[in-house]
Formats: sequence, structure tokens, C-alpha cells
Amino acid sequence: MSQGWPREGGIAVEKSVELLEFKIGNQSLAFDVDAVEMVIEAPETTVVPGAPDFVKGVINLRGRIVTVIDLASILALDIGERPPDQILVLKVDGEELGIPVHGVDEVFTVDISEIGTPVSRSERYLNKVKGIIKRKDRLILYLDVNKILNMDEKEG
Repeated sequence: MSQGWPREGGIAVEKSVELLEFKIGNQSLAFDVDAVEMVIEAPETTVVPGAPDFVKGVINLRGRIVTVIDLASILALDIGERPPDQILVLKVDGEELGIPVHGVDEVFTVDISEIGTPVSRSERYLNKVKGIIKRKDRLILYLDVNKILNMDEKEG
């Protein structure tokens, strides 16, 4: 949830954001906590023939079919040989999507002023990373869930 709502020129401005930190391989990443519906232990994924490369398959979540996408391949992250332990279930624009992760770390609040500008000019990252957060001894990529889950960008 957002903390504080000062007004600038009559428009509400967020001073901080609440994020969920997770890991894919050794990379620390974060989404807005509001986009995360739940975290589940990674069930077996059913492969969907003919699906795009970034689609790992589907899972049955309490009778609902949820598409599982491979964020590691979308962002070209090296995950090594270890399979993901959990799946983040995101709800975006009424659609549930799963993302395999190697662990969920914590929910934390960060001041907007503490979010650095992404330095990569690579198209793979440019439109998907909102910023970089220095937290304790690590850097966290703050991801734009809407742009990552945009089907047109993933296919392009």
C-alpha cells in the first residue's frame, strides 16, 4: 500500500511503495505487493504444445487454470540447474498468471526517492524495470508487472 498522499498541483503523489521481494536464481527482484495474489509451492506444470517459449505451461489452482510464464527467460536470467521452489500467482487486469521463483524474501516499503533509474539500455530490460533498489547488501530490480505480462512485448 502507498504511504502518504501529499498533493502537488491538486494531484495525489505517492511517497513510497510496498513491494514483495523474491529471487529467481541469485537475482533479487520485486513486484508491487498489490499485484501478488498468493505464493504457492510449485506444483507440476502441464506443458501446452505450441505455446510461446516464455510460457512454461499451466497449473490447476483450486479448479482454475493458471498460465505459468518463465520470467527468467523473459529477462535472460541464469537460474542454473535448481528448479523453482514456489510460484507467485499474480492477478493483473483480472487474469491470474504464475511465475516460478526460487524463494520469496519479504514485503517491504521503500521511499520513491530511494528507487534508482535502471542503467541498461537493452530492450529486454528498458520497458520492464521500473528501477533499482539498494537494500542491505543487495540490489533489487523493481519490475513493472504490467509491462512484463504484456503479451505483445513478450512476443516481440
